[in-house]
Amino acid sequence: MNVVIDANLALALILPLPYSRPAARQFERWKRARIALHAPALWGYEVVSGLRKAVSDRAISPESVQDGLGSMWGLNVVQVPQTPGLAAASLRWAERLGRRVAYDAAYVALAEYLNAEFWTADGSLGRNLQQQGIAWANWIGAENGSAAV
Repeated sequence: MNVVIDANLALALILPLPYSRPAARQFERWKRARIALHAPALWGYEVVSGLRKAVSDRAISPESVQDGLGSMWGLNVVQVPQTPGLAAASLRWAERLGRRVAYDAAYVALAEYLNAEFWTADGSLGRNLQQQGIAWANWIGAENGSAAV
């Protein structure tokens, strides 16, 4: 089984976020079950950007960022490069979800391509996918931290 995760979900392992505990439990379940984690290649850039924002907002120290980076790479997330097919699917998903940009849609497109579950910590995206009836999408902020959106 494959799972596609977004950057916000991974950042919850480092940053003090409302969904950090459920995210840590979910990552532990995936680790025990030896679930392969995937993300579009932009995931790494989004993680770094999220860590920088957290330092700027004084949520974590600059020293903690280095530990955070080590933790992120320790997740062994397979970062999948964009292909023409994934780019086209990202644009279709962005349109379907009513998004002005296609960053979030790239995660959804990859999950669809891999026939994988998609997990997000983005409540807006989670609700948007729920409205679309996407059964393989999960929002970590849902009740009990592991319910489908």
